[in-house]
Amino acid sequence: MPSRPQTWCAALAAALLLLATTAEARFGKGGSRGRSSSGRGSGAQRGSSHGASAVGSKRSDSGSDTPRARPSRGPGRTRYSPAASGVVVAGGGGVAVAYRPYSPSEFFVEDPPEPEKLVRLGLEAQTARRGGGLGLHFALEEERVGVSTRLSTLSLRPAEDDGSERARLFLGGANLTFAAAVSHKGRLRLETGVAVTRVPGVTFVGPSLGMSFERCLLGELDLEGSAQWVPVPHLQLEGQMGLSLHLGPLLLRAGWRGLLLDDRGRINGVTLKQRVGGPYTGVGLAF
Repeated sequence: MPSRPQTWCAALAAALLLLATTAEARFGKGGSRGRSSSGRGSGAQRGSSHGASAVGSKRSDSGSDTPRARPSRGPGRTRYSPAASGVVVAGGGGVAVAYRPYSPSEFFVEDPPEPEKLVRLGLEAQTARRGGGLGLHFALEEERVGVSTRLSTLSLRPAEDDGSERARLFLGGANLTFAAAVSHKGRLRLETGVAVTRVPGVTFVGPSLGMSFERCLLGELDLEGSAQWVPVPHLQLEGQMGLSLHLGPLLLRAGWRGLLLDDRGRINGVTLKQRVGGPYTGVGLAF
């Protein structure tokens, strides 16, 4: 039979063993988590320094899961991203960040688009009952304002077959244009400038007033027209109406044009009038 001291020693050893088992059952799970986390962390550290791994690559790229990091206990930092800006509000025991949407107009100012320019250059031929003529025109236009120039010549037979020579008329002018109405379907222009007219024996220079328009009909087919009036020192009325077809930068035009000239008795005191009308065709460039 064992002695009393041996019995007390056995009871004390059994109590210590029981306490150790209970502590292991209570805390062993958390300890294994810590060991597993540290083991994975060291493995990740070793994997990140591997020569075949990309710098900054995640563990998920290599097929293993990375444990979620615990929230930092250090001082809070506000991160600013290009997509948002925020206001930091400090409270008891924490930091709150109130974000608001990022507005590009507050930081970037785009340059306004340059005004679109339109250049037209064309050559025209006209036929009339008493002759015909050629014309050349050039126009440069921005969104609203532009310039337009023209030069044409007419060769006309005399009204009576009396053996007289043909009369040659030279018409020219330069106008400033203003687009009073502009839309995706067309535009209406007001024009003013100087007109020069040379008839046999005299040259007239006077102010010019006019208007012109373009209207899209179907696809690349446009309706166009113009009118010009020179009140002094002679009377000159000129108008045309026609169609234009846009084939890329190439422009084909056809229509009818009429002209009235009245010298108001400035040649030998006799009033002479010239009336010319007939179809015209033209080709040009528009870009």
